[in-house]
Amino acid sequence: MQALLTDRYELAMLGSYLREGIAERRGVFELSVRRLPPHRRFLLVAGVDRVVRYLRDLRFSDAEVDYLRAQPGLADVMTDAMEVYLRAFRFRGDLDAIPEGALAFEGEPILRVTASLAEAQLLETFLLGVINTETRVASKAARVVLAADGRPVFEFGARRVDPAMAPHAGRAAYIGGCAATSCEQAGLTFGVPVAGTIAHSYVLAHVDDGEEAAFNRFAESFPQGTTLLIDTYDTRRGALRAARAGAAVRAVRIDSGDLAVLGRDVRRILDAAGRPDIQIIASDDLDEHRIRGLLEDGVPYDAFGVGTAITLTPDSPSLGAIYKLVEIEDRRDVLVPVGKRSPGKPSSAGAKQVYRRLDASGSFVEDTVRLADETLDPPTDQDGAPLLVPVMRSGKLVRDLPSPTEATQEARERAVQSLRSLPDGLRLLDAGVSPPSPVVVSQALRMLPARGD
Repeated sequence: MQALLTDRYELAMLGSYLREGIAERRGVFELSVRRLPPHRRFLLVAGVDRVVRYLRDLRFSDAEVDYLRAQPGLADVMTDAMEVYLRAFRFRGDLDAIPEGALAFEGEPILRVTASLAEAQLLETFLLGVINTETRVASKAARVVLAADGRPVFEFGARRVDPAMAPHAGRAAYIGGCAATSCEQAGLTFGVPVAGTIAHSYVLAHVDDGEEAAFNRFAESFPQGTTLLIDTYDTRRGALRAARAGAAVRAVRIDSGDLAVLGRDVRRILDAAGRPDIQIIASDDLDEHRIRGLLEDGVPYDAFGVGTAITLTPDSPSLGAIYKLVEIEDRRDVLVPVGKRSPGKPSSAGAKQVYRRLDASGSFVEDTVRLADETLDPPTDQDGAPLLVPVMRSGKLVRDLPSPTEATQEARERAVQSLRSLPDGLRLLDAGVSPPSPVVVSQALRMLPARGD
């Protein structure tokens, strides 16, 4: 486990906590998204399984401790006591989380960590990085899938991210509803279906024989079915050549040009050639807005390949998730609520729980954020179901972890139900009049005093 996938200031604070004698004080941290990105009306949680496996296995190797011991910037706190602490480090706290594939909204805790101050602090960078990234990708994928209106969406973004991230992006996109990924490692590690066509270079490589020969030979290599990329030279001529390449050709992909005009023309060419069975896939820097526009114009695409928009989400490169201390033991060993008061970036004090209410048909109605120990007297049928569920207690898993493939499939199935529950107002993709916030904060939480200067 790479324990140094963290920021310097986490280790600096840990060392100071040890020096002050407060490292073992019990603390509660919560990870949430303060504000949804522009045009977003929901989040789809992803990355929790990766977080859990990280907490279960987190250790400092001898090489990592030796490295830290040699760092001038940590010399003042890398004492013998700090070294002993790091070599013996294990996560022994509690983790509660909203399950992967469930909906989340702004201001709601997605994860809650209850542990010693030092333990919980050390986790900040990794937890934020994973949840920020994978929830961002899954949420964007869900928007693209909604725009595709039942047509398959293939995630093609492996070449747009760091290779180490590509399998996780492919997994998150699959949770969000994509039919498959182009990343083979996502298939091996997480059981995500993998799909791909040919590149323009394959056609260009057949410089002696031309595009038609390239199509024929690729189709011969995959007699059980394949897809051809037809825009290397002339898309319309490529469509006709693909139609003549045999029964193995099941689809063609258009990756450049006027997708609206070419989509209609290619459909006519394929039909006239007696190949109405060949489907048409569009790619070329697509996002949910371009896909929706093509379909609203009646362009006969059967599927879409989307890379950059899903894996990098250029319209919102970060969710801006935060990880904040909300309760800490004082000198009397009593947990007290704490929170930031800085203008523009306040944090809400107190450990929280989220309760989700659905109507009789299973459609989402609203979430209520309450204190974790808050009870209604008397309880009512309108309370809703708690979203944050116990995952770890005292460093031990509450249940055996499913395999990575099983965990991915569970999350995808949950996401299907989650997206199905969204009312029309929360499905909107554009800016404009937003529905009222679906999140209600309880009076007890709003009135909770926070300790501090």
